[in-house]
Amino acid sequence: MRTSNCLLSSFGILTAATGVVDAIESVGGNLCDTDDERVIVHEIVSSKDATIFQGQATISAGEDLFMTGTTKNGIRRGLLAFTFNKDDFPNDAQVECTEIRLHVAPSDHSVEVPEINLHRITSAWETTGSNRLTNLNGGAANQHDTTWTHADYPRSTWQDQGGDFADDIVATKFAAGDIHSFGNTLIMARLVQEWIDVGSDPFNAGFMLIGEENASSDKYVRYNGIENAPSLIPRLIVTYTSPSQGKDHRDYTGYMSISNSSGFKDNGEEASNDLWFYALLVFGGFVVGAVFGGLVVYFISLRRKRSQGRIERTFKSEGKSDRKTMECDASTSEIDFQLAKQGIVAKEETSDEIGALA
Repeated sequence: MRTSNCLLSSFGILTAATGVVDAIESVGGNLCDTDDERVIVHEIVSSKDATIFQGQATISAGEDLFMTGTTKNGIRRGLLAFTFNKDDFPNDAQVECTEIRLHVAPSDHSVEVPEINLHRITSAWETTGSNRLTNLNGGAANQHDTTWTHADYPRSTWQDQGGDFADDIVATKFAAGDIHSFGNTLIMARLVQEWIDVGSDPFNAGFMLIGEENASSDKYVRYNGIENAPSLIPRLIVTYTSPSQGKDHRDYTGYMSISNSSGFKDNGEEASNDLWFYALLVFGGFVVGAVFGGLVVYFISLRRKRSQGRIERTFKSEGKSDRKTMECDASTSEIDFQLAKQGIVAKEETSDEIGALA
């Protein structure tokens, strides 16, 4: 999709795409706490996006919508990048939380939305934003479009077909109705910090959206792009501290686990799946410990009974009837049993020797 030039502040956003200045309201975050008075909130809406199509070297799409997932015609991957202006952040800005907010476009409700992972794109790419998604397909690529094989058609190709991106997952999808959010991870915060420190191009190539590509067909999602209404366009929400702006740095530790795919903050409350996991883990430990302890007690008791039985059989075989002389109860250890047995054998040897002398 085409890139829109925007100026943004924590109070609102101004866009001058057509020479007419329109105010774009800040929407706040779902994963980042944008109501925290200890941070500054910045929403970036200057972006570009595109869709590439599996195995299609000359097909692209970059207007109105972009998508990711699997269709009956193959895999689709979405590309999204935000433009940082040099005056967006002060020099001492320290990023705490970052969040991408996307609006799902209307589609067939029978289609299942896939789980989606966000990856950092590692090569610069271009789009003219001149082809619409039509029946989940694109159109003929123009010069400077991105395709499955080309980062900038037809001038430069990807190192790997399907786009160049890092293996590490930056964030995963969190859904709340028609709003999908990605973020509040440590790796994403550090990545945005890097883009702020070193500038946008070519370091900031944005993100690749990867759906469940091993899934059956028709498991995909389409998102509204930059050409849509201001309330629907992609946003990168950043919270940061800046001593020069009266917001002291702090040690932020509220990051979410990337593997936690159900920790979306809904109605101001964070999901507690991690707590349930640890509670079940502790409970399971108690159960295993109790079972193991019971087995240990059972086998010790069984061994003692067997030891007592052997001692009693030894007494009977030797004609010993006086239990007071050598009494062994259930608490007699194996060593005591062996010593008792050796004492009996020694006594028998002495009697034999006396008989021989007689």
